[in-house]
Amino acid sequence: MERESADVAGNVEFSGTTLAIRAKSIITMAGEVPARGARLFEPLKKIDNGVLLVRDGLVIDVLPWGKASLPPDTHVRDLGPICLAPACINAHLHLELSHLAGKTCWGKGFTAWLASLIPLLGSPPDAECVADACADMLHTGTLYAGNVAGSLAGGMALVDAASRETGLIVRHFCEWFGFGVPFVDAQRPWPPRCRAYVTAHAATAAYSAPAGHALYSTGPDVLAAAHADCRRMGGVFSIHLAESPEETELLASGGGPLRQLYDTIVLPGDWSPPGLRPLTYAMKLGLLSPGTLAVHGVQLNAQEIDVLAASGAALCLCPRSNYNLGVGLPLLRVMMESGCLLCLGTDGLTSNRNLDVRQEAIWLRETFDVPPEALIRFLTVNGAAALNLTGRGAGRLEPGGPAHFCVIPEELTC
Repeated sequence: MERESADVAGNVEFSGTTLAIRAKSIITMAGEVPARGARLFEPLKKIDNGVLLVRDGLVIDVLPWGKASLPPDTHVRDLGPICLAPACINAHLHLELSHLAGKTCWGKGFTAWLASLIPLLGSPPDAECVADACADMLHTGTLYAGNVAGSLAGGMALVDAASRETGLIVRHFCEWFGFGVPFVDAQRPWPPRCRAYVTAHAATAAYSAPAGHALYSTGPDVLAAAHADCRRMGGVFSIHLAESPEETELLASGGGPLRQLYDTIVLPGDWSPPGLRPLTYAMKLGLLSPGTLAVHGVQLNAQEIDVLAASGAALCLCPRSNYNLGVGLPLLRVMMESGCLLCLGTDGLTSNRNLDVRQEAIWLRETFDVPPEALIRFLTVNGAAALNLTGRGAGRLEPGGPAHFCVIPEELTC
């Protein structure tokens, strides 16, 4: 019997041959629905001494090794004392900024980080860095990603090409940034840096959607149009929300370091603050609804978390990024108990050391003592629901579905 190590997402395709992948345990998530509230903490169904049977890239069955009846041509791959689960979903990251890794300011607050990032946005995206980032994600067990596009000219094309080449499955959030930018075209409110590409590539447009950067950096008319388009087309509307104290201060009072930074480069001369906290302002604009993916949320208070949960919007947590920038910690227990749909993202290499979304779960486990059952749901079925990937079999290992898996680190084993 062949025994190998495995630390990659298993895109296993042995044409015409049955592949039996054996592991100490397998968590299939079969039959699981997106988990909220108390359901996050329910025990996971786990098959000890399990085997994943695969043919032509699809799951035939998952069952205990002793109950497996293997065809004569079966190729057995024994992965040893590890736990397998469905491939992970990284629900939020900025792949086209991968070439800026290690070049920004961390630990001094959001505005200091942003001030260090803005001058770097004049540099073009790097195809090799984007391809390496996609490959690294696959190597660490991520198969699905929610990528923010539109930060750099040509960035979406590079990410789309690299994801196709590596096999990473990407949803593109085509992000609007700025005020007073014309947004109405003949059909869809695509931002300028994405419009030509999605117009010319219908297949990419089918898994892309207009998005908003943030309440303080994007005109409310543009945000409303992008959200309405997502609702009409069944897409996911993504927006950074309640990420930093500076954001809250700017929207509530119009002052603070973020106002000083943006006054000359983003905010129009006649801009005035809404006088509201971020969550209240987003609700006023009608941006929070089922199909909305709010990102970060570390500045949400308990009451706002309940409002967000009631809206039906999902929340993507990027805890290592938030920690690195020093913008605060989420009220995680309140979030989990609220019934909000929670998932995980890495944000990107301008604010994180790597794009291994499993490390976000480990960080939450070590910092908040979150049960592994909840974290594995964040990484799988919840991420799939937040990106509207459920029709693709994402987040589960079940007969007829894709045979994509990841290795669960020891810190997350149940």
